[in-house]
Amino acid sequence: MRFTYSFKHRLLDYIRFIYHVLTNKRMREHFKRFRTTLNKKPKSVIKDELKQLRDYWCCIPTQYYTHDFYSLDCDLTIEEMKEYIPSYYFYKVIFPQYDNVKAVIPLIENKITMNQLFSRIGLQQSNIVVIKRGEKLTSFNNKDLTSVSIEELFKNLTCNKLFIKPVMGRGGKGIIVAKRTREGYEYNDEKITHDYLQALNGDYVVEAAIEQHPYLNTVYSNSVNTLRAITVRNDNGSVDFIAATLRMGVGGNQVDNSSAGGLLIGIDLNTGMSLKPYATYEFGIEKFEKHPDTGFSFFDLQIPNWEFTKSEIINAAKKLTQLNLVGWDIAITQKEIVIIEANTLFGLDHTQAGIGGMKDFFVNNDPKNLKNIYNFKG
Repeated sequence: MRFTYSFKHRLLDYIRFIYHVLTNKRMREHFKRFRTTLNKKPKSVIKDELKQLRDYWCCIPTQYYTHDFYSLDCDLTIEEMKEYIPSYYFYKVIFPQYDNVKAVIPLIENKITMNQLFSRIGLQQSNIVVIKRGEKLTSFNNKDLTSVSIEELFKNLTCNKLFIKPVMGRGGKGIIVAKRTREGYEYNDEKITHDYLQALNGDYVVEAAIEQHPYLNTVYSNSVNTLRAITVRNDNGSVDFIAATLRMGVGGNQVDNSSAGGLLIGIDLNTGMSLKPYATYEFGIEKFEKHPDTGFSFFDLQIPNWEFTKSEIINAAKKLTQLNLVGWDIAITQKEIVIIEANTLFGLDHTQAGIGGMKDFFVNNDPKNLKNIYNFKG
């Protein structure tokens, strides 16, 4: 069985491509970089490379623009570029071999149902102190919260920050970070109260900030710097931990999401050290040998308690039997790991920016032969 660029796939690919060009801010930034940079390969080379990648994957090679393969500073060969999976092929061809996306999205894209699932299967998760559904405020255990009880609850917390997250938010968008003051917790000089939360538009969860491992504070202390860990459950039931990146805030930001401008760096799964001596953004090929805020040298990076962290991630993947292909957001403390989120349809560009092309994790040899996809089900 071969993957051919049939009329159906061609139509879906182009609709998806045009939709992202028109509506996705990052995609527009990719093409703006491509159009405006003067540090570009000759047009004939770009045309030839795009054709080779399109013929190899049978779809639009968006990775060419995302990772600046057109740049004169790009030192990848065309064979190395082929290792980078185009987004259409990944999300529309590979992903369905692992999970029914429509079935699993309701389980984990909603932060309330996700954390309830984590609680049932025994995963160490974020400390949710308030849930807002409509105008109703409750505890995680579904106890109604009044103005007085919320005041008392916040008074007894020891964390320095509260993260107020939209229930259906992605990529760090819409998160309110409230800091502890003498008066309680405040955001933009406004105290976080029952009335403040009730007036928010939409549903939210309020999480107590995690105290990350002191070593990760030396990397960057304004955000919790999380691991994005990718796990796969195979058809025989075994679980593989296939890739990891460390995500870091930058420029004073209090979230580490790469989509919010954060840095990332690939992690060597054998050692917990950096795969490369530099960090980068999710897009482009700019390299940072040191963190621009703290001066931390990425050559020296070592994820603390790596063997323990690695085993705990695998154990979590074994427990979450509802999903087979997962992108985990993991915080590391001195004593344990804390699962911030599990993501289906996780950011492909992010992980490939950190570790390189991911073809060999999912496809053996020619991607046009669909039976070369691991776990292929048709």
